[in-house]
Amino acid sequence: MRWWHVLFPPVVETPQGLFRPSNALLDTWLPALGCLVVAAVTYRQYLASGRVNWFGLLYLGLFLAPAIAGWRQRRRFGPMGKPLVRVDASEVLLSLPLNVRPGLVQVPLAGLRKLVIKGTPGNRSYVFERHAGEPTEVRPGFMRDDARVVDFLQRSMPANIPVEVLEPPTFLGAIRGD
Repeated sequence: MRWWHVLFPPVVETPQGLFRPSNALLDTWLPALGCLVVAAVTYRQYLASGRVNWFGLLYLGLFLAPAIAGWRQRRRFGPMGKPLVRVDASEVLLSLPLNVRPGLVQVPLAGLRKLVIKGTPGNRSYVFERHAGEPTEVRPGFMRDDARVVDFLQRSMPANIPVEVLEPPTFLGAIRGD
């Protein structure tokens, strides 16, 4: 394991999906340690001056928020962390890592006709076409993991839902909107 894998863990593929494992040390224990240090310093100041340092409580909250978020994410998704993409019997789950507020998009497989992947690598959009109703278009922005996500979706989508990867448009085609 390389030193940068501590901060940026590599993508792990399982039969259920592609995951970027969460790091319990960085997600939960490091902020919790920061909470303990701030609480100890705030309590020490309280003993010395007899007054509560409200900024210490603010700093405590700033350390506590990421610790709680890391704990909740670990509890919700397990030790593998939030999936980049997951395909199970009932739905496709795509992560939105580059949004302002990263989230998840869940698309049920029941009414899907096909999946169309279009755009240039690193800036693709995934269009889930339905038998009835409007298609769902998702632009997750996987960047360097884009090729692995496309390959995983081609292999793991059910046989009755074809995956079509459109060629990226040429420069002039992109300007025209082709």
